[in-house]
Amino acid sequence: MVALGPALGFLMGSALLSQWINIGHNQIPHGITTNDPRWIGRWWAGFLVSASSLTILSFFLCTFPAKLQRDINQTVESIDETQSTNSVFALGQAATRRHTLPKLTNSTQCKSLCQISKIKDIFTSITDLLMNLTFLLIVLINSVESILVVSFTTFMVKYIESVFNLSSSLSSTLTGSIIVPAAVFGTFTGGYLVRRFHMGILQCIKMILITCSISWFGLIALLFLKCQSTTIYKGNTQCSKLCNCSPHIYQPICYQEQITYLSPCHAGCIYINGTDYSNCTCLPKGRNVRLGSCQNICFTETFLFLLILFIVTFFQTLMATPQLIIILRSVQHELQSFGLGLENCIMKILAQIPAPILFGIIIDNQCLFWSQATCDRRGSCFIYNGDRLPFTLFGTAIIIKGISFFLLIILLIVTIRQHKIPNNQPSSPPPPHPPPSLTLQSPEQEDPLIISTL
Repeated sequence: MVALGPALGFLMGSALLSQWINIGHNQIPHGITTNDPRWIGRWWAGFLVSASSLTILSFFLCTFPAKLQRDINQTVESIDETQSTNSVFALGQAATRRHTLPKLTNSTQCKSLCQISKIKDIFTSITDLLMNLTFLLIVLINSVESILVVSFTTFMVKYIESVFNLSSSLSSTLTGSIIVPAAVFGTFTGGYLVRRFHMGILQCIKMILITCSISWFGLIALLFLKCQSTTIYKGNTQCSKLCNCSPHIYQPICYQEQITYLSPCHAGCIYINGTDYSNCTCLPKGRNVRLGSCQNICFTETFLFLLILFIVTFFQTLMATPQLIIILRSVQHELQSFGLGLENCIMKILAQIPAPILFGIIIDNQCLFWSQATCDRRGSCFIYNGDRLPFTLFGTAIIIKGISFFLLIILLIVTIRQHKIPNNQPSSPPPPHPPPSLTLQSPEQEDPLIISTL
């Protein structure tokens, strides 16, 4: 059910991006299609639908009671199980629930003491978790891997649109149809393998190491998959200098599917006939151009890219369940839920917040032509460098994956050493045998213990 949300989100985004931004009588500007970089989809409608859905669902959540009723027998069983643990904290909680501790008559004093104890418990729990080297390493590994997940789900649509010359709606559909099924299948398979082979911490680390290596090689393969573009983008040239063309007007025209001029002015065109321009001083005499940028769609490279992207996403999500098992088994039982919450906070601080900013800067550095929003500020990017964008984006992803692989090696070494310490400890000497005279019994004498048990 968790994967159903992203799947519906990609499909809804694809449908909305194929519609023009305005609603009503406002028509699409002449000559602009969904393949045009100037196309602006109905991006705001997705936020409106999501906000309305959350508002409606919140009313249903308000109908639930503040506390769910529990069976008395289940409560007693949970108290007995809690008491059976070796934790002093768990025993104290069980005693509190049974009201065996002395009660405070002053309610203000009781409230202040409870708040102080909770704050101290929080800091103590955080210290205990951060001092756990296995927990700390796996949280750092999850944070590094989360950088790749967040960046790919955020910018993969724009990457496919820019590198493979596809429309934004088609790119959104392809991204959703590849990433979502691969993530669902990978997560399910990872959980099945952990349960099927009864994996412990060491086996889970080895499994993560293998999947990390496979996805690493997949990222290297994606680095070289792109359309071999023959399109040349031209702005101001010698023949168009006298035209004083604006550098912020983007109205591309294509010449023989090889050269894209930023506007008819940059090609020195004088006459227009519908979507065809003629008498262009920058072109050979008698040659016409058409409105729109040159298209260079490569189906083979696109298919191979999507196939390898499916494999990388599958092995990337295959390690989700082993990572969760390592966290749960490396901390004390009473700190498991708190450890998961602390891991979520660390991942948001280290990965989910800075990752879109980092990869956004990397992608913006490959922009060839910016629009102008105001007099002093630039707007959105119309054209990206499709030749250099794969090397910068996936090159950064490979480096980040290498950091994760290095942390995994450290975690594997630490875990192996922890497993060897109990085996290297000297065993206690065997108990001395009793004297032979005490162990001898007559053949007719029988052991009373054996008789009683029989």
